[in-house]
Amino acid sequence: MRLLFAFGLLALTACAPARPVAIEPAQPRTLHFMAGYKPQANLPFVAVYVAQTNGYFAQQGLQVDIQHASGQGEHLKLLLQGSEDVITASADEVLARRAEGVPVLAISVLGQRNQRAYAVKADSVINTPKDWEGRLVGFKVEPAPDYLALLASAGVDRSRIREVPVGFDPRLLATGTVDVYPVFESNEPDTLQRLNVPVRLFKTGDYGVPGMGLTFETRDALVTQDPDLLTRFTKAAMHGVEFARDYPDQATDIVMKFAPQEDRDHQRAMLDVELDMANGPLTGSRGLGFASPDQWQALHDSLLKYGGIKSATPVSASYTDRFLQATTRDGHVIWP
Repeated sequence: MRLLFAFGLLALTACAPARPVAIEPAQPRTLHFMAGYKPQANLPFVAVYVAQTNGYFAQQGLQVDIQHASGQGEHLKLLLQGSEDVITASADEVLARRAEGVPVLAISVLGQRNQRAYAVKADSVINTPKDWEGRLVGFKVEPAPDYLALLASAGVDRSRIREVPVGFDPRLLATGTVDVYPVFESNEPDTLQRLNVPVRLFKTGDYGVPGMGLTFETRDALVTQDPDLLTRFTKAAMHGVEFARDYPDQATDIVMKFAPQEDRDHQRAMLDVELDMANGPLTGSRGLGFASPDQWQALHDSLLKYGGIKSATPVSASYTDRFLQATTRDGHVIWP
């Protein structure tokens, strides 16, 4: 009888379902991101806002701390100190920093043309850069390398231009204080339009001047030491860009959660221009964020010629698309 009981007990045990084993969910990895300016609809900012709000970072096992720089190069300093992991920077800033020996590089190019342009009033008699001769032409801090390259390309006699500092106040064009005003293309033309001052733009790329705009930038050490972290970030952030491209109204609503003090219509107008500027030579075939070595080299050479960088630097060290390659297939982010 004891033997039968033992066999019965074994049979019951064998048929009993396995007791579930509790598996602790993996703790999300923390990444620190700092935008280079106040909250607004610059495309790298939007990418992060959308990825945070829509849960893309969470799906990639990330907890992203989003901050905005207060100025004076704060975001770069914190990146180099290790307090931030990814920041925003223009492509010319990336190259200038590399030329100075600063160990940073771009991992995605979201501005495929120069973010600066030169505005005149829509009814101005100025129709070509040659017409700038004899006029008051503004510069924000100092005459930019792309401005000098444009003058050279268009055969403009710079000695006949009256150059004046204008800072960041586009109203100076509205009041006629200057005839030509340097603008950030996605922002200030719409600001002037809202002041009932429609403008026409001279875009440097239309005159053969190489240019690229905003990028995601990180430090060399993080690429080497923690590529997994950057792969996760890139995948989620670039999926955020795709969402913004496909659903710009919803993306603008998300921007307003981070920038409630801003005008929604202005932010939407900014986003439209930023999305247009994201289209480059490789976008159709490889996807958003890719830029070719030729693009980087052409920008480098122009900056070197017109004083934007102090010395030549290997452009291959200034960017990597390894994280885009790991997260993109057939021109789209692999998701999830």
